Formats: sequence, C-alpha cells, structure tokens
Amino acid sequence: MQRGKATNRLVDAYLGIPALNLLASFRRRRSYPEHPSRIGVLFNPALGDTLLASAATQEIRALFPRAELILFATNTNAAAAKLLPAIDRIEVFPITDPLAAIRILRRCALDWMLDFTSWQRITAIYTLLSGARFTIGFERNRQHRQRGYDRTVTHRGDCHELENMRRLTHSLGATKDFPPRLVIPGGTLPEIVLRGGEVIVLHAWASGARSWLREWPDARWADLALRLRSPGRTFLITGSPADEARCTALRRTILSQGASAEVLIGRNGISEIARVLIHAEMLISVNTGIMHLGAILGVPTVSINGPTAVHRWGPIGPRVANVCPPDGSGGFLDLGFEYGGHAENVMEKISVDDVMRAVHQLGGVSINGGAARDLQPIREAADSRASMLEGSQPRAPYFHLEENRVGLQ
Repeated sequence: MQRGKATNRLVDAYLGIPALNLLASFRRRRSYPEHPSRIGVLFNPALGDTLLASAATQEIRALFPRAELILFATNTNAAAAKLLPAIDRIEVFPITDPLAAIRILRRCALDWMLDFTSWQRITAIYTLLSGARFTIGFERNRQHRQRGYDRTVTHRGDCHELENMRRLTHSLGATKDFPPRLVIPGGTLPEIVLRGGEVIVLHAWASGARSWLREWPDARWADLALRLRSPGRTFLITGSPADEARCTALRRTILSQGASAEVLIGRNGISEIARVLIHAEMLISVNTGIMHLGAILGVPTVSINGPTAVHRWGPIGPRVANVCPPDGSGGFLDLGFEYGGHAENVMEKISVDDVMRAVHQLGGVSINGGAARDLQPIREAADSRASMLEGSQPRAPYFHLEENRVGLQ
C-alpha cells in the first residue's frame, strides 16, 4: 500500500503537471465574482488536515452566511468531514476516476471553488474543470500547480497548515480567525466509558506513506504505561482495523505488567473515538489524525513527533505538549513525503523520560498511585466535555455536540 501511494505521487507529478499546463492554456483567468450563492471546498483527504479545516469552514460561513457550502470529500475523509461545522452538503467523489469526479463537480453548478490542497496536481485539474465561475487555490514553490486557478495564494512551509488555510480565507476577506471546532454526533458510549474510572488513551500507530517511520517502539509504549500505572486507571489502545493485531499485542504486554488495558478499534467511524476522547484523562499519540482529533476536542494531548515538523503539523488545542528528538534530527516533513536523505530512526531517539516530561508539563495526572491533588482540573475538564453528551449547556469552546445535519450525497 505504501509503495502504491508513492507511485500515485509520481504519476501526479509526471502526468499531472503537463496535463494541467495544457488544460490551463485554453482558458484565461477570470475576474472575481461577488456574492456567491454556491461555494465548493476541497481539502487534503488526510484525517488531520480535514479536522483542522473546521476553522476554514467557519470563516467561510461567517463571510457568506447565505451561501450553500458544499464539501467535496473522498472515501478516506468523508467520516471526518461530517464533523466539520458550517457545511451544508458533502459530496463524496472518486478522486481516482477523473470523469466521474469532474461530473460530480460540474453538476453542483458552483459559483466559487476553493481548493485547500497544497501540492496535488490532480486536485488543481479538478478545480480547473469544475465549471465554477471562479477558482482559488494554493501556489506552492516547485509544485507547478498554480495555473489551475483564477487566483492563487502562497502556500508556505514555515508556518502551521492552519495558518496556510487562513491565508486563503483571508484572501476572500475573512478578518476573524476561528479555532478548529468539531460537531460530534450523539451515539452509544463504549463500556469503558460507561463504567467510569480514569482512562488514558494511547494511539501508537500512524497512517500514510512510510507510516512506520513515524511510530514509536512498542517496548517504550509498554514502559510508559508501567510508569503511568495507577489504581482505577485503564489504558485504552486505539487503532484502525489494520492495527488490531498490534493493538492486541500491546495490550497483552501492558496487562502482563499489572496495568489495566483495553483495545478500541475504530470500526464504527471517527465519531465513536471522539465520544471516548471526550471522557479521557489524557491522550498520548504519535503525530497523526487521532492526535489532532483529541487536541481539538480539548483533551490534554501529548504528541510524539519524529519526522513530522511540529511548526507545520503540531496539535492545535487548549492543552497540548509536543515531544521531539532531543538532538534536533526530526521535524523534516513539510508536505509529508520529504524522507529522502534523512535518518530513519528519529522516533527511536525519543525516550520514555522525554514523554513523561511532557505528561508532567500538562499536569493533572497522578503517577504510580501518587497524590492525585492535581487530578481535579482534569476531571472537571472531562466532565465539562462529557456534559455535552448528556445534552447540558456546552462549556468547552472547541466542539459542540448535536445531531449532525449534513448528509452524504
């Protein structure tokens, strides 16, 4: 699968660039039409990117409260897209089937098409052929995609991706920066939440190209759980169906050390994971989509970052802490594929002590049965998040619980 994703990037570059330039040669850039009634948006299909885009959807809605906002999603991010506020409709389109994708785009009769992807030529081609009266997208150095748009916005590698998204919405006239915010649908809670007790969520597995290079050694997760072991505390190991065997193996190791551990595989979608995180004492995760989910929900989140650059893709939320290789060898991933020429063992350079310092930095977690006097703020925050599942008045600023009004088309 990883080799296939690398191949797709090569095809996107070597076929996409000439195809985009050829198609762009047959049309001129158009003037900016005001008062759009139907706006299409397209985001990077990665889970974390989609969740961060919740800030952009709010900013677009604030600018154009009466416009219909349509989000074009792929099968990989459709579930995450349903958590974004301010969206009127989600159209799932097959990004690998150009004719079908373009047909879906054009039938929506868009006034504007906003492409928030950063390097893909295929999305620039789709935007160009969308039939929208006006198109806007990113111009990124050496990605050769800017000819697909009527207006371009510079995409930068020296700031967080959230700031790049805001750069695009600011070009439309946005003046207020909204924080990422999610709409979590109600649903059944897992037994681990219903029976109460303290829960620390561990998410050890990454996704995407060469994901194993962004994962921490299994033995260190087990050592971390041993150090955080406490009466009444359960470690919940989360993962996708592809990670189930590894989750189960890690659980066995943690159980053998006398700690309580369970596994939650995300078979019922990201909303189920979100409802569990709302009740969690803390999330400790490698830098991946679940890390962004927890941070946005306001869960105290420790992000273990190796190749991933924190200034580009670090967690955004009210209580986050980052752990990086102490020798400075990490942080080289910008667009997500810049592995060439860099060490492959940067995650191994992060020690359990490094992660424990981040846990202490966030505070509120009792260690090995120690005094729990600092735990009360964490419990109060979890109660505040959980109250939204019970229909109480929302108090946390980063998410809201309601029955999602967006349907998949």
